[in-house]
Amino acid sequence: MYLCQNCQQPINSASAFCPYCGAEQVEPEPAHPKKSRKQPSTLKISIAFLIVVAGIWAIIWFALPLRFANSRTSAERDAIQALRSLQQQLATYQNGAGNFPASLESLDESARQAAQAATSGGYSIRYTPGNPDADGKAHSYTLLALPLNYGYESLYTDQSGAIHFTRDNRPATPQDPLLK
Repeated sequence: MYLCQNCQQPINSASAFCPYCGAEQVEPEPAHPKKSRKQPSTLKISIAFLIVVAGIWAIIWFALPLRFANSRTSAERDAIQALRSLQQQLATYQNGAGNFPASLESLDESARQAAQAATSGGYSIRYTPGNPDADGKAHSYTLLALPLNYGYESLYTDQSGAIHFTRDNRPATPQDPLLK
């Protein structure tokens, strides 16, 4: 409802003529005319596009870190170095104690660091002492470096010091080829 522009009587807003005075009703213009919408400038569109692209790139960079340094060959090299380091420490332990330890925790800090280096390269180190003799002491062991990524070499070694490998999707065994 609104008021007639001529007689100021309340009338229906849909009426074309006032029922009281017969005056033609013209829609009043709004107090604030609508501003025409400007088209966004090419510069603003370009800046918005660059912000979106930079945001997507940042998400990919932080959510999916690219590990160029941990390629297959460097990961395998780290695992082999870890096995060799552990072999040396196990030999040192055996020379002092006359047997091999029940777990790698019995070795010094450098054993833990060697295992962590293999783990950061994508390998899991598994130590298994041999069957104990009558005194409960192990005189053999096996060390496995199991890849966490498909297609990496699986590595096997024991107290002999030889390292065997396979690319098959299984743990390496003493029957696999020797690493050169």
